[in-house]
Amino acid sequence: MKLTAQLASTGAASTLYRRALYQLAGPVLVAAALIVMGPSVTGLGGPAPAAELGLDIELNKTEDGGGACVASFVVRNDMGQSLDRFSMDLYVFDREGVIARQVLLDLAPLRGDKTTVARFNLIARPCAEVSRILVNDIPSCRAAGSGETLDCLDGLTVSSRARIEMVK
Repeated sequence: MKLTAQLASTGAASTLYRRALYQLAGPVLVAAALIVMGPSVTGLGGPAPAAELGLDIELNKTEDGGGACVASFVVRNDMGQSLDRFSMDLYVFDREGVIARQVLLDLAPLRGDKTTVARFNLIARPCAEVSRILVNDIPSCRAAGSGETLDCLDGLTVSSRARIEMVK
């Protein structure tokens, strides 16, 4: 009692009291937060949500060369496996929005979790005459090894860094 009175008179009691409170309450508050936030935070509630599987295709660059519009595509395979067959059915539209050409591009093989660059003659016209490219379909998408046919169109994202728009 005398010690408490002495500490209180010096202000040291409040400091000691706060430290003791924090030391006791800290672990309790952390445990309460983990309970409220759920088992996914602790890693005990089962597997973490899987990363979304899919393909990302970017029209990275277009340039005129040899009387044709040459397109460079950057393809990121995040399907979780290599693809031994992969092709895209593309439609190339002119400046007026009219279909100028249909192109079937074979990009296989695509190694799993790898980025690949592919370059193709898109159309026998200058690139300035092309307004957009439509990924109409993915007619061939097969897992290497298992031979399983995959739905690569569903998880496909497309983008463009070029003046030509790319859509699906």
